[in-house]
Amino acid sequence: MFNRFLPAVCIVCLSVLLTPFTATAADAMEAHRLEEQRILEELSYFAADAMEGRDTGSEQLVECANYLRSELQKLGYAFPANEDDGYQEFSISAPPEQGPANQLKVSGADQLEWMNDRDYRVCAFGGSGAFAGPLVFCGYGIDDAENNFDEFANVDLKGKVAVIMRRVPRQTEHGSLYVGKNGTIDVNRAGLRTKFTNARERGAVAVLFVNDPHSVKKDEKDELFEFGYGGGGKPEEIPIFQITVAAADLLLKATMGHSLEDIESAIDRTMQPLSQDLKGVRIEGTADLDFSSTRTGNVVAVLEPRDADLRETIVVGAHYDHVGWGKYGSLAPGTRAIHNGADDNASGSVALLSLARRLAEKSGRLDRRIVLIWFAAEERGLLGSKHYVDAPLYPLSDTIAMINLDMVGRMCDEKLTVFGVGSSDVWNPWLDKIEQETELNFFREKKALGPSDHAPFYEKQIPVLHLFTGLHGDYHRPTDDVEEINTQGMRRVVDVLEELTLNLANARKRPNYIENKKWIQVGRHAGGRPFVGIIPDLYASVDGLVVQDVAEDSPTETAGLQRGDVIVAAGGQPIRTRADFWNLIDRHSPKETIPLEFQREGTRMSVEIKLGSPR
Repeated sequence: MFNRFLPAVCIVCLSVLLTPFTATAADAMEAHRLEEQRILEELSYFAADAMEGRDTGSEQLVECANYLRSELQKLGYAFPANEDDGYQEFSISAPPEQGPANQLKVSGADQLEWMNDRDYRVCAFGGSGAFAGPLVFCGYGIDDAENNFDEFANVDLKGKVAVIMRRVPRQTEHGSLYVGKNGTIDVNRAGLRTKFTNARERGAVAVLFVNDPHSVKKDEKDELFEFGYGGGGKPEEIPIFQITVAAADLLLKATMGHSLEDIESAIDRTMQPLSQDLKGVRIEGTADLDFSSTRTGNVVAVLEPRDADLRETIVVGAHYDHVGWGKYGSLAPGTRAIHNGADDNASGSVALLSLARRLAEKSGRLDRRIVLIWFAAEERGLLGSKHYVDAPLYPLSDTIAMINLDMVGRMCDEKLTVFGVGSSDVWNPWLDKIEQETELNFFREKKALGPSDHAPFYEKQIPVLHLFTGLHGDYHRPTDDVEEINTQGMRRVVDVLEELTLNLANARKRPNYIENKKWIQVGRHAGGRPFVGIIPDLYASVDGLVVQDVAEDSPTETAGLQRGDVIVAAGGQPIRTRADFWNLIDRHSPKETIPLEFQREGTRMSVEIKLGSPR
């Protein structure tokens, strides 16, 4: 009798057990879909053409700030006592306009008279004023003693004018010193602001930039920057001009005996600096820029702890500005178009608002204060976060950690980059647990100093993290649009963010601070699993991995996979779940080839994919 009824009893028991589980799973899935829909709607608001790129100082950025404050009030958030409207206003220099007196004059080299807008052009990201001095050639303007490539080591720039090439050496060689294995150039080393800062800190009175001959040859033109390229500067900055390669050749042939192209080739071949004084040549000039100021502000909301006497504070932040029409800060020179900045950084702004929605019910229930900040003027040089740490609304001595969201909208291959894990001992154990729970792959970078809003906090000895889904070809270009955003991935970033924030809020003691002065080289700091280029459908109910989308220029696109394909085997092994697929990928290395089998509209097909370098 026992054996006879056992199957029926088991079936009844299993039914009782599975019914609430299935309902709970279905409810969770529906909640996820609703949150992702809201994420899409709010992204579409922040990154709409009507917002005109959310430029700092624009009425559209003010409109975004008002939207944020309204939503936060609806959620029941408080505003800081000394900024009771939630708007921490501050003043910054407005983008400059060119005056009529910009000029350069060289003495000591045979040449035709230089003409403004033909041989040279003033740069908006420099300062205003007259200067004069001898010239020093400084190669690519790279300061990297750690890798024995310091182009300032053997020259004295005090009172002199630096001549600096754009970009980096060996720029076409993947995996070279300043180029990632995926071909991405290190944006810190190549950055114009980094280069002129290197020169200014060594006493230069002005900088002359020149296009690198390799790029000129490739593009078949030597164009001067559109005025405004690289963003706006400050009146007190040193003057910055760009000169043509032809103008640079006149200086270099008269002093070094070689053309810029020859010198670039020699540097790239030997990876040895060729910096030197250009003896016998002087330059004088005037940068005539008209500066004014504009007002902008950070949006700040607070979730108070359970006891008013609890003073320790957690800051979670994201910048909500972008580069407007691209006159200042675009990486598409000469383009006059709205830069919507869906990933940079409407994604971080909306993810932070999603966190605010999740945490709202915890007001008065946590052991630490949580301060949410949407920073303005990040694209002008981290000015919003710098203003906050200079004029904090809550004491920095009580601020135990800062988590930053910048570009979290392009998750691919279920991978998330986490910068700053070396800033405290608490991060890795927490991330180990979260990585398992979320089924994500974390690429963890110990370094914390980088070009985003967490850096000013880290410089104040506050542990930090920066969540990031990676660089892409639409960065600071008009093509950074909502259509390219992975909203499922964004929701999963918020999952990670929420758990990290609550861990901080409930931890027994504050995180320790670990100092590391090395800067993140964003273009080179890519790791984790090999690049495949798949965005999976998280809600598919079939065996296998269902492809929701395929990344451009990825191994899967090259192999011909399409949206809706179902991967059912890889490397000769059956694939029943997403975890099966990623476990197999994680056992392989870039450049390895893996056979795939997939179903497309009922037909089983086979291809091979060659794994790419991590991105």
